[in-house]
Amino acid sequence: MGQARLRTNQYKTQESALILLNIGVIAALFFVHIGFISLLGRPTMALLLTLAIRFVILIFELLWVQRLTETTSLFAIDVHIHFSIILNIVFAFMAAISGGTADSHYSVLMILPILSAAYHFSLIRTLLITTIIAALTFLEVSIYFSYHPPIDVSEYFEAATVSLVFLVVALVVWFLVGNLRSEEEKLNASLIELRLLQEKLVAEEKLAAVGQLSSSIAHEIRNPVTMIANSLKMAEKYEQGSPIRTEMFNIATAEAKRLESLTTEFLAFARSKKPELKSVNVYETLEYIASLAKASLAEKNIVLRVKCPRQLFAPMDGSLIHQALLNLLTNAINAARQGDEITIGGEKRESLLILYIEGQGSRIPDEIAEKIFEPFYTSGPKGTGLGLPIVRNIARAHGGDVFLANNENGNVRFEIRF
Repeated sequence: MGQARLRTNQYKTQESALILLNIGVIAALFFVHIGFISLLGRPTMALLLTLAIRFVILIFELLWVQRLTETTSLFAIDVHIHFSIILNIVFAFMAAISGGTADSHYSVLMILPILSAAYHFSLIRTLLITTIIAALTFLEVSIYFSYHPPIDVSEYFEAATVSLVFLVVALVVWFLVGNLRSEEEKLNASLIELRLLQEKLVAEEKLAAVGQLSSSIAHEIRNPVTMIANSLKMAEKYEQGSPIRTEMFNIATAEAKRLESLTTEFLAFARSKKPELKSVNVYETLEYIASLAKASLAEKNIVLRVKCPRQLFAPMDGSLIHQALLNLLTNAINAARQGDEITIGGEKRESLLILYIEGQGSRIPDEIAEKIFEPFYTSGPKGTGLGLPIVRNIARAHGGDVFLANNENGNVRFEIRF
């Protein structure tokens, strides 16, 4: 379908240019006739009728070409090419014999079908059409002198010269078009090769990423599993009711919960689903997320403010955005101190929707800030390292991304932009 669209667009551009050139040449020749009316005589009714009919047909041709789509068949395009060339020849000949002189300047119109043939046809077919046009040039002179004797041989010599010019134009244009087409084919071949190479590199990068991710998963899972196994093994050495035995069971339980949390977040990270976009009230979404965090906020006496226009609507997947913002808000609460203030907000910035969480926590060190969006990277003892990667996946699924917009002491701000 992409190739068909490209082919159709190219044909529309080429034919539109030829049609507009045709209209321009006809108009120019007519105004030249009017400008030199004392020399060429008044335009005949036959000439005016010929030019008017051709002008109307060209307008309809232009409208038809502009309505072409990728579903238009090659047969229809091929028919139009032949139809256009034949009409150009017929009307150029009729205009020339209606011009009122032996060497009518309307013969210039014969160049247009030659240009079209040189672009679309083989060399043999182009030369055949040029030969027909040359014959018509001689026929034009012959018809003129059949009505206006005596014969002037020099006019036939001039017709031969014009025919030679037509031949040169046909050959030059055909070879130039051939060279351009050859270069275009080479360029297309290079683009195909480049696309294949890109796909190969992407596949290799995916394999490398899968390997790295698998290694990280194995490492993250091995730690709690090892802790559970060691704790249970040690618990076996102590009698029922022993404080150490109880402590070991508590450690095993805590690590099992951590393992469950890890696998849950990994599944959320791995199953990046396509968002179901609906028009959502951003203010109400932020208010709802703020209400979910009330218990956590109360533990640290944190003040949470919502800043967003009440009538701000945006197309997004509400459940996914809830998850992303709740992750960011949880991180901000964990990094906050007693009595800090956190702001959750939304705003329109030109064509972008900005959703942000802004806290008063400490600046994130550069070496950590560079890695915070990497899967399984965490600087805390309880984190899984998948919260921010999940946020990034959600943002990118919406056609945007997540950024650490501000990173200063007392002003750390994360933004989702899409």
